[in-house]
Amino acid sequence: MARAEGHGLSMGVPLKRLVVIAAAVIGLLAVVSVVGLVRRGADPAAGDGEGAFAVSVEVAPVELGSIRHTVHYVGSVHAYESVTILPKVTGILTSFPIQIGDEVTQGQPIAVIDDAEFKQRLDQAQANLQLAQAQLQRAKINLDLAERELGRVQTMASQGLTSDQLLDQATSKRDGAKADVQLAEADVTRASAAYDEAQINYENTKITARLTGSVDDRRVDAGALVSPATPLCTIVRTDPAKVILNIPEAEIETLHVGSDALVTAAAGTVEVHGRVERVSPTVDPATRTMTAEVVVPNSNGALRPGMYAEVEILLENKAGVVLAPEQAIVRREGRTEVFTVTDGVAHNVQVTVGVTADGKAEVVDGLAAGDTVVVRGQYLLNEGDPVRVQTPA
Repeated sequence: MARAEGHGLSMGVPLKRLVVIAAAVIGLLAVVSVVGLVRRGADPAAGDGEGAFAVSVEVAPVELGSIRHTVHYVGSVHAYESVTILPKVTGILTSFPIQIGDEVTQGQPIAVIDDAEFKQRLDQAQANLQLAQAQLQRAKINLDLAERELGRVQTMASQGLTSDQLLDQATSKRDGAKADVQLAEADVTRASAAYDEAQINYENTKITARLTGSVDDRRVDAGALVSPATPLCTIVRTDPAKVILNIPEAEIETLHVGSDALVTAAAGTVEVHGRVERVSPTVDPATRTMTAEVVVPNSNGALRPGMYAEVEILLENKAGVVLAPEQAIVRREGRTEVFTVTDGVAHNVQVTVGVTADGKAEVVDGLAAGDTVVVRGQYLLNEGDPVRVQTPA
């Protein structure tokens, strides 16, 4: 009796295990079924029929419109012009009143070098010039006398009243007077050049701004000994400003002088419209880039040299093109495609995409205005799948 009860117990345990395993399998199949239905966008409670397997999607129309073809670069802000002021003569800087940030105009006096020595040299050069001019005047008078004497002797010689020796002497004296005039004229030219140089050096003791702009830096103080190799300060013109860009070699052909540009700087707080003004004709072999300059107005000084700037350059403004939502574009297995919806059925259409901007994509080939494309749920679709269009929440 005891053995019979024990045998019944040993047969019950495997039976319970089979029941548990069967329940688990049934539950797993149910979960898989529900997940499959959800993936297909169907209502698990729906009955049989085609609608139970339709994928829920959202759609948008394909339209004709305009799109901007732009490229983006980063660069740095520079002054439009920059001039380092160097003295032209050597001397003691007696006055240098300008400071960093001061506004100056072209031709404005900004520094003075001690001119006492240069004034003395100018006076000496002037005296030497006057002396040379006086010597030239005397030489011309002597030449006039010598020519008169030669004329008188030639008249007497023609009448046989004088000797050939006296005639030769008069001719030689006249020729010597001519040479004296030529030497005196050369002395005047040399003295005049020395005077002009002394006057220029004297004038160069007054240093002026060679550019209208702002003082960028100041490198010396009054009392310093300066020379033509001593930078005094730098003057920059920042209105307009320019942004220097390095354009990759592969994009050279897309950029042209005159293209509109939008410059953003100061962490997005400054936006200024400008244009591409210069493009370098050569490519840097080290970086494989070329330099381009975007010029922008900067009357308020918001753009400062050295700032980081982002630049959007307009290459082309396309109008009347076929536009589809960019999110409708599906790229997989080397294909670019979209799904259109016709009578509740999804159709796979291969497309050629042009410019993309602001959430829109130019469709060069494959779609026409008025088509409807899937913008949500497209990655769950295959050709011919039934769909159920939902209205966006």
